[in-house]
Amino acid sequence: MGLPLPENFRAAIEKGVRNIKGKLCPLNPVEKRQLLADLRERGDCPDGWKNRKNMTSKKQQNILKKLHKAIDRLLNPEKVKAANTRNDKKRRENGKAEEYTKKIKENGQAKKKEQKYKESGKRKSANDRTNAKISKATREANARAISENKDHQEPTWDEATLERLATDTVEMIDDRCGDNGFVHVFGGAWACKDLNEAMEVECFGKGRGRHAVFIDGGKFARYRDVSTHVELFAPYSGTNHVNADDLEKRIHEKLIEMRWPQHRRMFRVAGAGTCRGTREAKIPFPYYTGVLVCAQSMEEIGIRLATKKDHASRKRKRQ
Repeated sequence: MGLPLPENFRAAIEKGVRNIKGKLCPLNPVEKRQLLADLRERGDCPDGWKNRKNMTSKKQQNILKKLHKAIDRLLNPEKVKAANTRNDKKRRENGKAEEYTKKIKENGQAKKKEQKYKESGKRKSANDRTNAKISKATREANARAISENKDHQEPTWDEATLERLATDTVEMIDDRCGDNGFVHVFGGAWACKDLNEAMEVECFGKGRGRHAVFIDGGKFARYRDVSTHVELFAPYSGTNHVNADDLEKRIHEKLIEMRWPQHRRMFRVAGAGTCRGTREAKIPFPYYTGVLVCAQSMEEIGIRLATKKDHASRKRKRQ
């Protein structure tokens, strides 16, 4: 996959299409060649798009295909995003993604290209733009969730209710994990995604809080890597963070009391942290208590608990 197109260049593509067609819509082959010729006169035209001496017709066609895809992304961003997600999943499943990664590492070209991209300052600019978009989308989603749930005041459970729900959940965990399986119990909020997507992101941790790595290679494990082996469910979803936190902690305590060994649970202590984040305690917000269960052991599906050494190694690689 090539580097992302500069934002100004993408804007130039859209403007060029509108100048030719009068609106944003697909171009025929002649119109695409006309637009490409105009784009190549720009000072910010990417090197991979420029016309070169002795360029084969195949390479010319590949550049026109890139232009076609760029226009398609402008016309149908959600459709292209969904197609890319499906293709990425297919490439991971058939091994082509791993094969490609190995190939570019071995020839050293990817490392040189990435270093050049970093030194030019384009990488930082692209990251800053992406982070700004993510931050804006998160703020808007949080504000929307607060507005939608402002009247959904939910009472805090009494001791009997909490104990009953925790006991029922532990029994379900014990049944689904069997004698060798493992479990993780966690909490979170889900303003930006639907509940299942939020749990998929959270269940193996994020950033410095990642919980598991692959035995072969030490790569941090994600839900999508082991989704065929594990199961997710939410014993609680509502707008009271106290209920979510208390249920998570009570389930942790019960499993520890039942002497579940560390290699069969991804949490290490009972009730660490809160799903509330930085929000005020009285603000109703969508919270959940999530449970990940697997009937097989971590070793059987090729993962182990992450250690401080794994995180330190990742930090050194980034630097």
